[in-house]
Amino acid sequence: MSETQIVVRTLPNRPRLVLDKPTGRLTPVTGSEALPVRGFAFPVEGKTFVQYAEDGRMYLQLEAQRWEIGPASDVRYGHNFEKKTTTFTIDGFSVEYEAWWAHDPTFNKFAPERDQDEDPLAYVYHLYRNDEERKDYILRMMEG
Repeated sequence: MSETQIVVRTLPNRPRLVLDKPTGRLTPVTGSEALPVRGFAFPVEGKTFVQYAEDGRMYLQLEAQRWEIGPASDVRYGHNFEKKTTTFTIDGFSVEYEAWWAHDPTFNKFAPERDQDEDPLAYVYHLYRNDEERKDYILRMMEG
């Protein structure tokens, strides 16, 4: 499988993108590509992350940097409730950004978490922690 390029989805009703995996470059799909759809691209703090599956594994990519999401990874996710920020860390790389709930006056930090539904990096963290759901995600993405 190991294609050098794949197609990734973005936000609903937005064009799909072609990811050149060696460089991390994203370009709009022109319609002539016969490439598999393997994942999703999403913005965080002015950067575009791509989450995708390949060869039975899950990856997170930012530009040319790629991390495998699995048991050998060191992935962390947490909130600073005073600053209303979230920090996502993977294998030494870290990004801090405004929490999804920062402007929600009804947010209750003691209520059941909605992070994985509201924050794409929280969903990556969820899949990192849940082997069965990660395997299901990989199978779904490998089917295209």
